Amino acid sequence: MVNEAYIIKKERGPLWKKLLSKFGIGAAKVDLVLHHSHVRLGKILEGEFWLEGGTVAQQIRKLEVALELEVHVQGKSYRRTVAIIPVASSFTIQPGERKTLPFSYQLPLHLPISRSMVRYTFVTRLDIAGGADAYDRDTIEILPPTVLEQIFAAFAELGFREKPTSGRITPYGQEFSFFPTGEFHGLVQEVEFFALVEEEGVRLHMEVDVRHGFGKERELKRELFIPIEQLRDSSAAARLIRETVEETVQAAGAFSTFGGQPLATPSSPMYRHSSSHYPSAHHSHHGRHGWTGAVGGFAAGMLAGMIAEEFLDDVVEDVMDDVADGLDVGDWFDGGDGFDGGDWL
Repeated sequence: MVNEAYIIKKERGPLWKKLLSKFGIGAAKVDLVLHHSHVRLGKILEGEFWLEGGTVAQQIRKLEVALELEVHVQGKSYRRTVAIIPVASSFTIQPGERKTLPFSYQLPLHLPISRSMVRYTFVTRLDIAGGADAYDRDTIEILPPTVLEQIFAAFAELGFREKPTSGRITPYGQEFSFFPTGEFHGLVQEVEFFALVEEEGVRLHMEVDVRHGFGKERELKRELFIPIEQLRDSSAAARLIRETVEETVQAAGAFSTFGGQPLATPSSPMYRHSSSHYPSAHHSHHGRHGWTGAVGGFAAGMLAGMIAEEFLDDVVEDVMDDVADGLDVGDWFDGGDGFDGGDWL
């Protein structure tokens, strides 16, 4: 005689597994395996998706991966989806089946590069019909384009070091900041710049904080164009940056009576170079190629939109609360931390 309890248990087995799979227990899994954990801006990133079936057959609606950008600004964290990349759709994965699917993605241009306040994550989603979706998360570091990396190297050659807060997002793009440890130590507090990639080189919109007298400093704006030919040699690029910083210090009249000696004078060796040979602002505005533009420009526009959304939300909230004291939205609309015209000497 057949055991009735055994029959019931045998019949319930597949149903029980199917029920559990709906809650993600014994369901299919997905894992994105990247060939590299970092990629240069504008280049192609490759890898594979590893899929493994669970305890029951499952219908997969779609497999997709999203590139998520997280930016920290003024103590707040903002997260937005840069792109959603479709991979596959409408297929069945059998119990215990293993699949491998290729992954290839070219990073969008003008994204901000990875820094302490700018982070990226690939979020893979396996959309399972009638069940809990499977997810996988992979962090990725986006490196600067080669021309920008050469500029970083040129600053390093001059004894400048990148600040921990460098790479912050502003309404103008991604701002990089460096402090001096070499020849400009004591003369310059810091150098900040935005980078605009053009057909013939890179244009830096710089702000140089020059020490001016005892305990004072003066912020001066400069525009420096560095041709591609100069960027192939970090020493050549360093020379152009040095001349620009030297001229800025001179223009600020950076004197100090500390120890009875001036920090710098127009006749000192640091002013023996002429800065007249780097191009003017209109030198290379023609003939741009596919990836010209401001580094981090995408995030600047994105964040401006998010701040505007916050602004409108605050307006609605204030109206509901019958508060008419106005709103404080920081420096995003008055350009407090960006280029406001400044002292273009």
